[in-house]
Amino acid sequence: MSMKPVTIAVAAIVLILQWPMLNYERADAKLSEFYSQVAGAKFGDARESIDEAIRLWPSNARYYTWRAYGTSQSLPSQCPRRSKSAESALSASDQQATQEAVADYRHALELNSRDAVAHHNLGWLEHLLGDDSAAAKDWQQSTEIDPENAVFHLSYGMFLQESGNAEGGTAQYEMAIELSPSILDSPFFTRYRIRFPEAADSVVAHCIARIESRLQQGSDPILEARLGKLYLYSGNLQQSTQSLEAAALQLPNLPLVWLNLGEVHRMQGDSDQAVICYKRASTIDASLAQPYLRMGEISLRNGQKSDAVRDLTRAVQKWQHVNPITAAHNNRLYVGPRQTIDDLLPTTLVWYVTPCAASGAWRGLSELYPQRLEYAKRTATCDELPAPHAGLE
Repeated sequence: MSMKPVTIAVAAIVLILQWPMLNYERADAKLSEFYSQVAGAKFGDARESIDEAIRLWPSNARYYTWRAYGTSQSLPSQCPRRSKSAESALSASDQQATQEAVADYRHALELNSRDAVAHHNLGWLEHLLGDDSAAAKDWQQSTEIDPENAVFHLSYGMFLQESGNAEGGTAQYEMAIELSPSILDSPFFTRYRIRFPEAADSVVAHCIARIESRLQQGSDPILEARLGKLYLYSGNLQQSTQSLEAAALQLPNLPLVWLNLGEVHRMQGDSDQAVICYKRASTIDASLAQPYLRMGEISLRNGQKSDAVRDLTRAVQKWQHVNPITAAHNNRLYVGPRQTIDDLLPTTLVWYVTPCAASGAWRGLSELYPQRLEYAKRTATCDELPAPHAGLE
């Protein structure tokens, strides 16, 4: 018995309506493949996957940002030119790759102008090509679209400082540190303090003053937590303890509060209480490297070799798997698979602005196993991280 014409027509309409959704599902499957391939450094395969995703869903802005990201992986991890130089220092092949990535980021922004990550990464690429006017606009837009992202402020600040606008650069650094005081433990701030000690201390002092002023308007455990870290940097252990304990009382599941309380106790010579705090921090957030570093160092001093090896090894492993800083932004902005890989340019930036536990952990392991030369070679891991911009070394 043949199907009636009406039934056939309805089936055809349903198929037509479902076809785009089927393509979208295939496209997201290709994006998942892309993630896995990039994580495994299989960039040729990754390019094929993201190209297919774009073919299946050509209006998806996110896909173009990821193709730009994949293309840019062949570029230097450190910008080879100074901001005041008007010329690109890229090779012909790198320049072509940069231009391809720029085109994809710009197309993504035509589809979705609110993608702060695309603006941020585009700024680095434009800077690589020598177009600092366009780069400055994109970095400024990234900070305006997502003002809570500390990395965007740091990128913009690095550019402003190197281009001669020290005041503007300092203002961006202050915004970044006020948002994320853990930057004080990063390779970026360590080198900044070496080069400009008075400016570094002034930045922290300004952040403290602003947060203190905001807290006068009402209690806020997040601000208390940030203030406690800033007091810790300044050596004001009493006020640091008060702020951190106030934050912990209101929000006891903030891992960095317990980490920083552990640091206060460590600096006061109370190792037992410090370990309790470090364990709380690592229980709340097992991805943190610093608590394991400190527990490993304490075990090493106490002659507890097996515990020291365990925790120092964990510190290295945790630091090597730092979560992408800007993934949260894109996970809010787009619907689809959650981001699992870094999306920053240059590719060292995520390591450069993240607290680094690696050097200390390798030093401890080298002390335990002096015959293992590969450990000794890694004790300067943090020092050897290149600044994103050559002029910032």
